[in-house]
Amino acid sequence: MSASPPRDRPPARIAAIGDDVRDSAAVREVLAIFEAGAHNPVVETFARHPPLALPFLRFNRYLLRGSSVPVRLRQIAILRVAWTKQARYMWASHLRTSLRLGLAPADFAAVGAGPASPHWSDVERLILAVVDELRDTAELRDECWAALRAQFDEPQIIDFLFTVGTYLSLAMVFNTLRIEREPELLELARRFGSPELAG
Repeated sequence: MSASPPRDRPPARIAAIGDDVRDSAAVREVLAIFEAGAHNPVVETFARHPPLALPFLRFNRYLLRGSSVPVRLRQIAILRVAWTKQARYMWASHLRTSLRLGLAPADFAAVGAGPASPHWSDVERLILAVVDELRDTAELRDECWAALRAQFDEPQIIDFLFTVGTYLSLAMVFNTLRIEREPELLELARRFGSPELAG
C-alpha cells in the first residue's frame, strides 16, 4: 500500500453540525448514542437529520457492540467493504477501530488482495469471499451458503448479513456525502494505505 499523503478533496457536500446547534435536545440525543462528545464527522453529519440518525445509529451501535459475529471477522468484513467500495472515511475509521481491537498492519495489507491472499486463515478467506459475493450479486450461491452455515449459527449469520449490507449502504452514503477524515484518520491512511491511493 502506498505511503503517499492522502487528501480529502473535494469538500463535504453536507457539512457536519456546528457548535450553534450542538445543544439542541435532538442533536444531544444523537451525539449520545456513540458518546460523540469529541469530533466525529459521521455522527455530526447524521445529526443534521435526527429522525433518521437516532434509529439508524442505535442499530449501527448494535452491529459494532452487540453483534454475535466474532470481532476480528466483523472488522475484516467491514474493511473489505470499505476497500472495494473506495470508502475512504470508512476505511480509515475502521483502521482505528481494528487497531484497538487487536488487528495488525499485516491484516490491513492483505485486505486489498481479498480471499486470494495467503495471509488469511480458512474462515477469514471464507468471510472475504462471502463479502465479495454479497457485494457483487446481493445473494449467496448454495455452496457459499453451506460454507458459511458450517461456521456460524443462525443468529450469527443474520448479524453478519446485516453487517455487510449496512456497511455497503454506508459506503454509498459516505462516498456521496464526501465525509471528511479528521487528522488522525488521515495519518492512519498515510501509514497503512487507503483505497483511493491503490494502483
